[in-house]
Amino acid sequence: MNIKITRKKLAIVVLLIIIAPIIYNKASGLVMGMVIQQMMKMPKEVVVDNPQLVDSNISAVSTGRVEAKYSVDLIARVSGFLQKKFFNEGDYVKKGQLLFQIDPQEYKLEVNNSQASVNQYSALLKNAQQELNRAQALIKEDLVSHSYVDESLAARNSNKALLDAAKQKLALAKVNLGYTSIVSPIDGRIGKIKITEGNYVTLTSGPIANISSIDPVYVSFSLRSSDFIKLLQASDEFKDVEVVATFESGEKYEKIGKIDFVDNQMDKDSGAIPMRATFENPKSYLVPGDYMKVSLIAPKKVKFMTIPQACTKGDAMSGYYVWVVKDDNTVVRKDIKVSDEIDNAWIVESGLNQSDKVVVAGVQNVSAEGQKVKILTKKEYDKKQEGDKVR
Repeated sequence: MNIKITRKKLAIVVLLIIIAPIIYNKASGLVMGMVIQQMMKMPKEVVVDNPQLVDSNISAVSTGRVEAKYSVDLIARVSGFLQKKFFNEGDYVKKGQLLFQIDPQEYKLEVNNSQASVNQYSALLKNAQQELNRAQALIKEDLVSHSYVDESLAARNSNKALLDAAKQKLALAKVNLGYTSIVSPIDGRIGKIKITEGNYVTLTSGPIANISSIDPVYVSFSLRSSDFIKLLQASDEFKDVEVVATFESGEKYEKIGKIDFVDNQMDKDSGAIPMRATFENPKSYLVPGDYMKVSLIAPKKVKFMTIPQACTKGDAMSGYYVWVVKDDNTVVRKDIKVSDEIDNAWIVESGLNQSDKVVVAGVQNVSAEGQKVKILTKKEYDKKQEGDKVR
């Protein structure tokens, strides 16, 4: 059977072939849009929880710098050639240990000369005293004049004054001789020598070397005023606050420090209060000049309201907020003020009540106030999330 297809019929067929996919796409898009619209109207699923009350110690964190409790520069107190040293650089030295010797010869001569002057004036004083004693005996028998007695007394007093001056000069000479032996004024580690043997040193030559004590040591740091007040309220004027030092590697130092100094005013540049803790350092692990993380923990426990950090939005600059579900299952935004963190949770200072139902999971599903949500248990929410991953 012959089928005749006219040009008109052929054009209609071609047109149908062209527009059919377009009509299909339009229809399917319309249907999908309606489906998506219906899905958008469905309440988003979230998990809620009340803020938790946690008992915890008050704590604060700062950055501290290790300092020697005593740091002494060795300076020549008399002039002379530096003859010898009696240690190696970096040695641990004891208080009173001989470290340097300045040439003592001229100071020994000064001591000898001063001693000779003392001996001379001692003899003159002895003779003058004897002469005065004789004059005082003779005046009683009217054998000498009163002027003679007065002269004897003046001679005795003059020689006594000369002897006293000679003794003081001798004492000073002995002191200067002692200064030629430079000894360690403290227990500690001696550093690099700055003026070597053979050089002529004077009182203005500057430090020859430095000694720093190593046990105990100080760790100095500063606390912002809010942390300072909280720790003060939770302690006995900082006397019972424990100070934990942590190395850059994250390892905690084995000894606990005690606060021994709190400044009486805030630093005007940093807005923080300078403080200091003392640490035992028997193994010299804490090196003066090193920086360490410092954690302060007060002994008294305080009850805090906390929420998971993951449920908050915003930042420290603009402020944090959370979504709270009301009784009609709509959400409302609540701005909160947070302070410290405890185990990945924020301490909430204000903005929430313990009865509030805070969105703690599915936060990404909430976009605006008044939005309807569906509350799931944590178990239901996690199970559904796993199912979505499988699909």
